[in-house]
Amino acid sequence: MNRAGLGSWETWSTQYRVLAVVVGLLVGYWALRIVLPTVLRILRPVIFLAFVFVGVWALFPTETCSFEVLSKVPVLCAKQ
Repeated sequence: MNRAGLGSWETWSTQYRVLAVVVGLLVGYWALRIVLPTVLRILRPVIFLAFVFVGVWALFPTETCSFEVLSKVPVLCAKQ
């Protein structure tokens, strides 16, 4: 299990645990700064269509729930 010879988390000293958490958070932050704009750029049409759908559903909930596929979604059509 310990191929790197690091031992289990419990055997690490507090300083190394804090260092590991900080490095993990920095790597996560760096990855989000690179990946998130790309993902949002790719998903922009989907996000736009979701906003349009929510607007149509807010104005016409009964008609929106009349679609068979959407009528099976309990969050959307529970009050109908």
